[in-house]
Amino acid sequence: MTASLAAGVPRALVEICVDDLAGVLAAERAGADRVELCADLLEGGTTPSLGMIQTVLASVHRVGVQIMVRSRGGDFVYSDDELRVMVADTRAIAALAETSSVRVGIVFGALTAENRVDVPALAAIREAAGTVPVTFHKAFNDTVDLVDAYETLAQHGVERVLTSGGAATAEEGADVLRALHARSDNSRMPIVLAGGSVRAQNVAALIARTGVREVHLRAQIASDRGHLVTDESVVRDTVAAAAASALPPHPAVVADGGLIRSSRIQADTAQPSNPAVVAVDIGGTSAKGAPVDSDGRVMPGSPGPADGSHPAVVAVDIGGTSAKGALVDVDGRVLRGARIATGSSGAETVTRIADLLRDLMKAADAMGRTVVGAGVVSPGLIDSATGTVLYAATLGWTDVPLARILSEAIGLPVAVGHDVRAAGAAERALGAAAGSGDAVFAAIGTGVAAAITSDGRAVEGAIAGAGELGHIPAVPGGELCTCGQRGCLEVYFSGAGLARRYAAATSLLGDDLLVEPPDAAAIAARVDTDPVAARVWSEGLDALATGLATLTLLVDPEVIVLGGGVAQAGDVLVDPLRARLAAALAWRDAPRLVTAALGSHAGRVGAAMLAFEAAQRSEVTRSWVAPVVLAEPHPQP
Repeated sequence: MTASLAAGVPRALVEICVDDLAGVLAAERAGADRVELCADLLEGGTTPSLGMIQTVLASVHRVGVQIMVRSRGGDFVYSDDELRVMVADTRAIAALAETSSVRVGIVFGALTAENRVDVPALAAIREAAGTVPVTFHKAFNDTVDLVDAYETLAQHGVERVLTSGGAATAEEGADVLRALHARSDNSRMPIVLAGGSVRAQNVAALIARTGVREVHLRAQIASDRGHLVTDESVVRDTVAAAAASALPPHPAVVADGGLIRSSRIQADTAQPSNPAVVAVDIGGTSAKGAPVDSDGRVMPGSPGPADGSHPAVVAVDIGGTSAKGALVDVDGRVLRGARIATGSSGAETVTRIADLLRDLMKAADAMGRTVVGAGVVSPGLIDSATGTVLYAATLGWTDVPLARILSEAIGLPVAVGHDVRAAGAAERALGAAAGSGDAVFAAIGTGVAAAITSDGRAVEGAIAGAGELGHIPAVPGGELCTCGQRGCLEVYFSGAGLARRYAAATSLLGDDLLVEPPDAAAIAARVDTDPVAARVWSEGLDALATGLATLTLLVDPEVIVLGGGVAQAGDVLVDPLRARLAAALAWRDAPRLVTAALGSHAGRVGAAMLAFEAAQRSEVTRSWVAPVVLAEPHPQP
């Protein structure tokens, strides 16, 4: 391989995964060396259209173009008909490559049902490709024996392999990447292209630790219109970080049975008395790394086996009458969902939650996933530091050490948090409040509560009671609230409050035809035609504006995000509320007022974030994007 040069010093080559022409051109402008061109990245990448390929090759001036050949999303076991299509696509790409001014390659991967390299399929693609080089994509990570798969790819002339070392991220698979890269010193072996949550902040350390000469990343963010676009600044920063780190010397390798033992070549002849190398045991679906001495013994204090190579977490969002659970992978994608009813007692609900966790763990095992932690979010007063539910009236819980109980039940770390704060954290991470360190997430459903972030920190309060927006006295001396106070905001504007006040008003008018009072959505829909609905809605908006104005003056948020079922009313809520809030704040501008981007999924996303934090893998959530976390799971057979 010929490495790119920066000031005469070789640096790692940077490849960017893209799915449109704009992304290709952004990557080229930002200094990327190569692009991987796909379609449908939410499915993991499929073959782009012929028109897309022709347009890209006609538009680029410098970057190499690797073109994905994959007939569909899902697994990597293909039928004969699917392979025929991919062979035809490969021939078409090879024909275009003959007249291209830039280097063109093909990206492909196929496995047998036993998760070994599908040699006949690979041979067919290699033959159709002719002189166009072939990269084997991250299907490699799913093979039962990484070393055997690597040797097989070498025997069939594959130029490179894209891999995270069989782990969730390249950082976690660094020892395996180093070991595989050591084997690539032989010119017949495929180049190791390291991918998996590679970013500017970790690429230098990854290169230093593994010695890899090529890195791969997807640098997309959500646009204002909700689709994904390549972020040129992410590409530029990663290229700069790669350029700033000189490549290390190529490691030597000694094979010893199932172990690969590698160490850097020393610049001088002096040898340490007890040189340490890295031993990596690659087999099955996991890879384990530990330092060993010159005799091959594991050194004292070394870590034990790593977690499974396909980690996932379980996220549970508990409501008043039901709980929703989800199995979530490192990209934030839901793999499996489930819903249960809460119990008739607090103890029964705890048991049902534990059973839900175990059921989703069994589903993960059947899918070849390893659950590494769980996140559970609940209404009530929550001590997140200890995972204790101090009080949750609707669930019958008082001083319940929920995190400890559930952790003992499943044998894994469990984080317990407040449902609205978790939803607010999700909106701040990748939703409507993304990038803001001072935000309020107001959840308006059956009741009303808020998640407050100030200077980047979630505000919980002395008794974990911060954010009780629904109990701000918005109407002094007003109607009685179930909490015992008078004039609480949620008496006037919440799902329960709106329905109750509408029913009471129509009763006073003697409306005997009203069989069942409308809910908040129906009341909002009647504002232009029903005087009672218009009055109840308007009085509710007045109370909500008073509460939000009070909160604005206290914590000075940059943005207020409206979530929960009632917030889905749309313009009939947001426009008049924005005007009322501006009027209530006479001497200052009102904060930006928007509706939630994650909708009813925010609690689940926040619970998944807590779960990865409990598993000490919170870094994987930093690359999540809304279209992926909101995608529905594929139907299970």
